[in-house]
Amino acid sequence: MATQKRKAPADEHCVDEATTKKDEYYRYLYGSEPDFRALARKDPEFAHFLQKDGRLDFTDPAAIMQLTRTLLKQDFGLQIELPDDRLCPPVPNRHNYILWLKTLLDTSSYREPGGKLCGLDIGTGASCIYPLLGTAQRPWCFIATDIDEKSLGCARKNVGLNGLEERIQVVERKATDTLIPLDDLGIQSIDFTMMNPPFYASDQEMLALAEKKDRPPHSTCTGAPVEMVCDGGEVAHVGRMLQESLTLRNRVQWYTAMVGKASSLELLVEELRKNGIDNYAVSELVQGTKTRRWTLGWSFGPMRPVEAAARGIKTDWIKGLPPITRVNLLRLLDVGDIPSVTKRINEVIGSLELQSWVWEPQSLKGIGRARENVWGRAWRRRKQREMAGGQNQVDASPTPTNADDCKLGFSTTQERISTNTVGLVALDDFRKRRAEVLEQQEREAREAALAALSAARTANSTPDRSLTATPNNAAAAAANNASSADNSEAEKHKKKKVKRAAKALVSFGGDEEDEEDSGPVVAKTIKRDAPKSDENGLSSEGGDSDAKKPGGKKITVNSSVGIVPRALTKAALRREAAEREALRKEFLQLQATVKATEIAIPFVFYDGTNIPGGMVRVKKGDFVWVFLDKSRKVGAELGVGGDKLANARRSWARVGVDDLMLVRGSIIIPHHYEFYFFIINKTVGPGNKRLFDYVAEAPLVGASPEATAPSEPLSTPGQPSSKVLPDIRSLEGASDDPTFTKVVDRRWYQRNKHIYPASVWQEFDPEKDYQSEIRRDPGGNAFFFSG
Repeated sequence: MATQKRKAPADEHCVDEATTKKDEYYRYLYGSEPDFRALARKDPEFAHFLQKDGRLDFTDPAAIMQLTRTLLKQDFGLQIELPDDRLCPPVPNRHNYILWLKTLLDTSSYREPGGKLCGLDIGTGASCIYPLLGTAQRPWCFIATDIDEKSLGCARKNVGLNGLEERIQVVERKATDTLIPLDDLGIQSIDFTMMNPPFYASDQEMLALAEKKDRPPHSTCTGAPVEMVCDGGEVAHVGRMLQESLTLRNRVQWYTAMVGKASSLELLVEELRKNGIDNYAVSELVQGTKTRRWTLGWSFGPMRPVEAAARGIKTDWIKGLPPITRVNLLRLLDVGDIPSVTKRINEVIGSLELQSWVWEPQSLKGIGRARENVWGRAWRRRKQREMAGGQNQVDASPTPTNADDCKLGFSTTQERISTNTVGLVALDDFRKRRAEVLEQQEREAREAALAALSAARTANSTPDRSLTATPNNAAAAAANNASSADNSEAEKHKKKKVKRAAKALVSFGGDEEDEEDSGPVVAKTIKRDAPKSDENGLSSEGGDSDAKKPGGKKITVNSSVGIVPRALTKAALRREAAEREALRKEFLQLQATVKATEIAIPFVFYDGTNIPGGMVRVKKGDFVWVFLDKSRKVGAELGVGGDKLANARRSWARVGVDDLMLVRGSIIIPHHYEFYFFIINKTVGPGNKRLFDYVAEAPLVGASPEATAPSEPLSTPGQPSSKVLPDIRSLEGASDDPTFTKVVDRRWYQRNKHIYPASVWQEFDPEKDYQSEIRRDPGGNAFFFSG
């Protein structure tokens, strides 16, 4: 039976209606984990791989491939065949890339969403997964390229299985060819490119990164070296596309790629900025809690996408985020008279110094473009000071080279913050460093204003008194000389006010938004020749009247003030920053030393009775799953459970870390915690007993050199060890009660958690106070004992 050809819809109106319904379906398709039991009922082939407890063995390559085939068949109506020695793509992760790409293209073009687009998939692989998913969701067509002959053959076969030969063109390329073959194929332009490059630069890097992972891989990898490794890794591969884009520019609307490391994303964003590309988008693709990938796209066009696509990273990583493109100034819930309100909004917004402002009366919507924050209070005050001081008015919103390429935000502040926050890992450190940068910028602005004031005085010009708290005493003197005896009382009262204002040598602005008035302004005393004074004691030079009081007496320090404020100089700030940095490095060094210290944890296996397990050597900085992995190996060596199972060693080989639980006393310790967390916080459990009673201080220098020696993650069991480990019985914790630490099979716990003592076990909660807790059984009855 011939495969039915799938053609893209020709009617644009039909496209819009169909796309709207499809998008709603695909947007929330994998919002939760797939129901394996439901899939097994629909697909008998998948049911063959499903275990009795409803779980899937992700270490079995055949089970993973069948899951991919079943998801594509049930959710997208696609058929696919995968070879055993090529990469098996996870469908939810690849689907998230397509969702991000749709949002990126829909919001950065004047065309209606859901229209016909043409894309290029660089390195499509044997599955040809991205063109298949894209054509299933939108009326798109694809050019799929690859350099591996076997992958190309499989890709063409998968395209033919789904009848998409007219919409997907599979093209063979060489490693030395360009990545974007527009000229080779005789194509003028396309709408987007997409790429999922090999993550690693070499086999050694792949092995090294695998050793550094916090947890073992959840699924096996069937990828070939040509799919996993390339020269320079993913940074070099995406960098090639970046260099080609500098030549092609607008012949491609969006250049996109997916990377597997956040460090690679930072390097690529930095390269974009070096080449003057500021219209880019970054986002993260997270499926569940296991896998995290990042997407990067850039364009030479004027339109920017929505923030959901351009700034789609929800973590604390903000160094590479593009500028904000949309600001909500006001939300009106009850407007009342709509015509009058819209007229007022149009008048107010239109009066700002925007680059452009367009108001649509029919849709009651206005769109404006601004170079900076021209609606803030700080900007308005700065303009008022410029007008009041008689200075030349400076254009606050200069016209850029390209009026369409405007953006909100201030590059100077952003660049300073980015430069001064490199290497920070804690959110509190970043907030503190950002506050210091903003404070320094405000201080420099005030110093520049004072410098301009001094220059104006030197040139015998009238200074702008609005920049400081100094009153204009020259004007007061002129007024006194010209006044008559009838208003002498008023002049005396005015003179008192001038004196009080002159004492305000340090003033603090009350407006947090004002960039130049938010900090203290210190007026320095300048020694000059004593000027001539009039009969009222006021100086004839307004700029020097602050140096002396009436009668020629100099201003001295107020001895009644207990604390004299210290001047914040640049040298003092640099010295404080250096001290803080030295303390931070010292703390990190001590912390690393404590984490590298080895301890011993005696334990037992528990299945209703205590089965002797032994003792495990771990470091204070290790995760709980590391201890469980070592205890699993101990169980396999001892053959624990041999009285119940015929082949206990083989059974232990099938047990993963996720199948085991660590129970300290009656507290279940989650896998992702470090022992260091409980040790440094001295966490106390029920019965006022510490969960991990180990020393939180660093060991004495020279006391145990083996404990602080660097680890060798790439060593193998057959490789001779370069160091002699201390006897485990001499480590801290070797004499602890082994029954306090239980290693429990999670499946046994699920079956017996209603039976004592498993019924009183509870998962660790860092917010809970276990000392004041009243322990109760499932029926709500309080216990008369503790432990």
